[in-house]
Amino acid sequence: MPQIQIKKILLTLILILTVSKADAQDVKKNINWDKIDAQLFSDLKQRTGKDDAENYQAIGAVHFKYENWDKAEMYYKKALELNPKLYWSWYNLALLYLDTEEGVGYLKKTIEANPTYAPAYYWLAYSYCRDRKDEEAIPIFKKYLGVAKDDPNESGRYEYAQDVLRELLVGLEGENLSKTRRPE
Repeated sequence: MPQIQIKKILLTLILILTVSKADAQDVKKNINWDKIDAQLFSDLKQRTGKDDAENYQAIGAVHFKYENWDKAEMYYKKALELNPKLYWSWYNLALLYLDTEEGVGYLKKTIEANPTYAPAYYWLAYSYCRDRKDEEAIPIFKKYLGVAKDDPNESGRYEYAQDVLRELLVGLEGENLSKTRRPE
């Protein structure tokens, strides 16, 4: 029953966003997100048995999905104030700030909160590599390959990380490494 109501709320949001004739920015402006968030929080709290931090994280995920970046960030940060071990909130904040020092900091926090979460290692190594911080990238790519080894969800990134690491170790900037680099 609780998931049915949550699904109804999410379905309502989807319908509002897809059926409306206004463009996405107008839709976002016309929706009373605070009211929806309050109702969703109340429903999640009542029906899921999860704590406030996990509920804030769930609301952040809804906003992330619908590209309400400011709201997503706000709810992820609220979740982390209550529980800094919620690696998914750290990771999504990192995605919001990918390619920045702040994003790198969030990736490190993700790893601290969950050392077995492979995507955080990949994106941290990628960020270092992109900024030509090869000495920092090499051990992180190695760690990623160890953590992601048996994860079928990581197969595409895994192969790419192997190729980039190989290029870093031999000191030749090949096709994969050159794609990764930020233009000088």
